[in-house]
Amino acid sequence: RALVISTPPGFTSKWLAPRLYRFSAAHPEIDPRVSSSVINANFVTDGVDIAVRNMPADSQDDPELALETLVSMAYVPVCSPKLIASHGPIRSGEELKAMPLIHDESLGSRPGLLGWADWFAAAAISGVDLSRGLRFTSTDHALDATIEGAGVLLTHDILAYDELRTGRLLIPFALSLNSKRVYSLVYPRRRGDHPNVQAFRNWIKKEMKALDWNKWRASLMRASTPSVAEVETRPWSARPGKPRSSVSRA
Repeated sequence: RALVISTPPGFTSKWLAPRLYRFSAAHPEIDPRVSSSVINANFVTDGVDIAVRNMPADSQDDPELALETLVSMAYVPVCSPKLIASHGPIRSGEELKAMPLIHDESLGSRPGLLGWADWFAAAAISGVDLSRGLRFTSTDHALDATIEGAGVLLTHDILAYDELRTGRLLIPFALSLNSKRVYSLVYPRRRGDHPNVQAFRNWIKKEMKALDWNKWRASLMRASTPSVAEVETRPWSARPGKPRSSVSRA
């Protein structure tokens, strides 16, 4: 009955956990057990049946493990309405220089993982003191602080999706950075057709396809910044499972 699922902590907290009850409702015969870790799962010694991992987009299957891309990753600056209320609307990327920045150090130094230095370089903004600001080694903690108005965070779009959809977070400036990384399903080939594994594979891919990225337009407009007034005339670039250009202004 048990299905052991290994996922990164931020993905677990901000995306999987709020949705997993739907899997249980659809498959009452399966008992999901979620193990949160950023370390590669050992499918032999750890008892893991299937994993979700943040991986390079060009990762290849191997003889033992199968990979299935779930969603490509982009990075967007986000903040809460509380911050906008206290600091006023952010009219340009330059104005972010005067805002408190939050750093997600779980992004680390792996290839394709981006940070504030990359965002300001893409925005052609210099003179930013990136040594200051709150720092977290967990994405979900960084997002929680951002929701409370602690500052502006550069984060994975997929992990901020629910908070953007509900208006707890806003996109203050419409410049996204598109990485060369994806969230992928990883599982032993020999287990791919097991009913429990197959049920989870089908369910999570269906959930990803159901995400309504057009909600991002509303989140941008809620920020009430002149810099995003053009957004309604151009499509948002981020779509699950589809490639994104290296930098996009929504």
